[in-house]
Amino acid sequence: MSDSREARREPVNPLRRRASADAGSSSTPAYPDHWEADIGLRDGSAAHLRPILPSDADALQDFHQRQSEHSRYLRFFAAMPRLSRRDLERFTHVDHHDRVAFVVLVGEKIIAVGRYDRTDAHAAEVAFNVSDARQGTGLASVLLEHLAAAARERGISVFTAEVLPQNAKMINVFTDAGFDVDRMMDDGVVMVSFRIDPTKRSLAVMAEREHRAESRAMERLLHPESVLLIGVSSRADSAGGRFLTALERSGYSGVIHVVSRDAFELRGHPTHARIQDVPGTVDLAVIALRPHACLEAIEECAAIGVRGVVIPTEGFTETEHGRRLQRDLVARTRRHGMRLLGPGSLGFLRTGPEAISLSMAPKMPRPGPVALAGQSSALSAMLLAGTDSRGIGLHEFVGVGNRADVSLNDTLQHWEDDEAVGVIALALESMGNPRKFTRLARRLTRRTPLIVLRPPGVGTDAPPGHDVRRSTLPRRALDQVLGSAGVVQATGVDHLLDITDAIGRQGLPPGARVGLLSNTPALGASLRGATDYAGLDVTADNRSVPLAADPRMMQRAFTSMAALGEVDLVIAGMLDPLTGDPVEVIRQMATVARHSEVVLLICLITDTERFAQVQKAVREDPELPPVHATPYGAVRAGAGMLAATLRPAADDDDPAVREDVDHEAARGLVDGIVGGTEDGTRQLTDQEVADLLGAYGITMLPAWTIHDADEAVLRAEELGYPVALKSTDSILRHRPDLGGVRLEISDGAQLRQAVAGMRRDLSFSTAPLEVQAMAPPGVPMVVRSVEDPSLGPVVSLSVAGDATELLDDIAYAIPPFSEDGAGRLVASPASAVKLRGGGGLPPADQAALADLVVRVGLLAEDVPELARLELYPVTVAQDGVCVVSASARLCPAPNRTDGSRRALSVPPES
Repeated sequence: MSDSREARREPVNPLRRRASADAGSSSTPAYPDHWEADIGLRDGSAAHLRPILPSDADALQDFHQRQSEHSRYLRFFAAMPRLSRRDLERFTHVDHHDRVAFVVLVGEKIIAVGRYDRTDAHAAEVAFNVSDARQGTGLASVLLEHLAAAARERGISVFTAEVLPQNAKMINVFTDAGFDVDRMMDDGVVMVSFRIDPTKRSLAVMAEREHRAESRAMERLLHPESVLLIGVSSRADSAGGRFLTALERSGYSGVIHVVSRDAFELRGHPTHARIQDVPGTVDLAVIALRPHACLEAIEECAAIGVRGVVIPTEGFTETEHGRRLQRDLVARTRRHGMRLLGPGSLGFLRTGPEAISLSMAPKMPRPGPVALAGQSSALSAMLLAGTDSRGIGLHEFVGVGNRADVSLNDTLQHWEDDEAVGVIALALESMGNPRKFTRLARRLTRRTPLIVLRPPGVGTDAPPGHDVRRSTLPRRALDQVLGSAGVVQATGVDHLLDITDAIGRQGLPPGARVGLLSNTPALGASLRGATDYAGLDVTADNRSVPLAADPRMMQRAFTSMAALGEVDLVIAGMLDPLTGDPVEVIRQMATVARHSEVVLLICLITDTERFAQVQKAVREDPELPPVHATPYGAVRAGAGMLAATLRPAADDDDPAVREDVDHEAARGLVDGIVGGTEDGTRQLTDQEVADLLGAYGITMLPAWTIHDADEAVLRAEELGYPVALKSTDSILRHRPDLGGVRLEISDGAQLRQAVAGMRRDLSFSTAPLEVQAMAPPGVPMVVRSVEDPSLGPVVSLSVAGDATELLDDIAYAIPPFSEDGAGRLVASPASAVKLRGGGGLPPADQAALADLVVRVGLLAEDVPELARLELYPVTVAQDGVCVVSASARLCPAPNRTDGSRRALSVPPES
């Protein structure tokens, strides 16, 4: 695969050389290490992508000579059996600005090369060459994404290529990527040209390819046909031995290899003393060794062709040295094309026809529709114990441990395609890429409920061993972001499993109508109190069922309620009369519920022994509904089910578009400002902020900085009275209580007095004063954007005032926004009720505020250098909004965790 006239053996085009000199910087950029990335391929394997180095000459020659004659002809338009010394020097010596090249490596071998050469200030010619053995694994499309991202960073907006007509694969790389490609024939060569700005279609294509590759990676990891256990000893309590026991107990039918140094045979399995003695290719290895020994074992596993690794070993977390070992472990694993589950992983298991338990779980759970994943061994063990005590039907369980490589995002990609999965439950202690998680969750929850537990106290600090970017936002910001993606959030392990068990047994209620049924008024009142507190819609409430020994009384009452078709979920409170069999009563009610398409939850009040008997029956029979010991427990589970049913906040619509946005003007302004600083960091002036906002159609209220009273009067007459007088001090300009603001100044005399008074009262401040037009009356709001290290751009909105800040009544969301998504953000703060009017005041223009939110979201998404933007106050009038003041700060563009190029997560450096 290939193309590009640059790749021919003729000299570099002089026009290109001149264009490079004109467009290049005066000094050669340093090696761009932020362009390095681990990448996932379509076949589920991994590889390492980085800029080419002069030291790659020998590897490049080896790569070239391994290619077929046909591939070399397509690449160079000639059958070049060997690259000349001149070619090698030109290909490996680049400036990372006008001439950029990436190599993709597995081990020490190059398997693909991609490059671009600038042809003018905003265009470059692009070329690829992918190993014959690796064609069809998506390498060219990944290279195109990374080259395009690097080119945009260097001011290039258009890629061109020259392709032989018979090279259909290369032409398809461009057209299938989602770009708008222009093609024409010229002298027997197809001339290709396209803009490299991400488009809606290109991003959708990238997401689909990412999904396919990551799902396939998990498929390879979780469905091994051969397993290698390393570190198995004759001791019954050894980690390797426990994995072997679980594998045998699950009835695994694949090939098992054992490496052990203290026995020739273990439980009927012949052992090998060394990894290199294991015959044949191995799909998956479990390495139960000390941390340092794990690194050596990775290299030996790569030598025999192992495809995936599970590491249960702890000890990568206690010290910085251990964390460095973990990073090295991940780098080595991916460099050899493997994927890693762990370290600190409890393993994984699957029930059903292809059952396997490669874990430390003490027993196999009952088969069912639940997919479950946890992080630390302790949390994973709690999940499995709770699953066993409830009799939850499990399809798959994955313990990702420190999630150093395979993460919960990968499990979502895998389970999205699995028809056997009816509900997904995750318990997480950290999130390496929460922005990607919410993107996946938004898509997944359209058809599969997703229940997530973030244990109390999980804020910005991650557990030891979890290398993640630390968020600067409060915990509730991520909670809101998850909610907007349709995620149902649990408050504890029991809560998580209660909701999951209820959905796994009966599916989701068809609607939100709740019926309450009880055989005592007091129990009925408790149920009603719990549902009112949870905000549920109770459409039927029958507390008149008599407490009687005859179980048919409760059954008939439930049948009557379910048969009317007026409820979707029934919560039945039963005070046990201690006669008869409560299990049989529940069984009959469950039969009626199934035929009536009604979901049933039971609250049973009885003695401990009888309740244990009922729980045992529920654990063994998947047809029975969950039974709870308290009204609160039953209602809490029901509320979680309804939250998954309603999914009220998930934003499924396309992002809003504003045709009047001038992206190029904003980009030019930012590049000019950043280019004039030493480190790319600067607070913008008022005029620069106004210009940046203006490029996105956001107009600020006009203001003039003044130096004396005469100038103040002159500017006020230009603006028109009444006016406001303010200090430009960053704190005082919003504080009338501190004397920094004087409003409703109606004429020149008042203005002169105000200037004199403010100079006197603020003599401690040297900040100049400004005169500004008065905003129309309305509700003052604050709109902010923050480039968070973990979440990327986050927009927040609140009503202005100290009370809002103190009560943390702030709404957060990730852009870009759909029209409805922006409207939901506007309505989210509790104090946003002020926007609806009342008390004699007219309603404010919420649609105009939502439009402002959309535009701020577009700006935050487009300009990663925008570290912080604050519009304060924004006056929302009866008709329109008015931005009174704004501030902005630029910093070097971060390497966003979920950007416009596919890459496997990389732990941050300490």
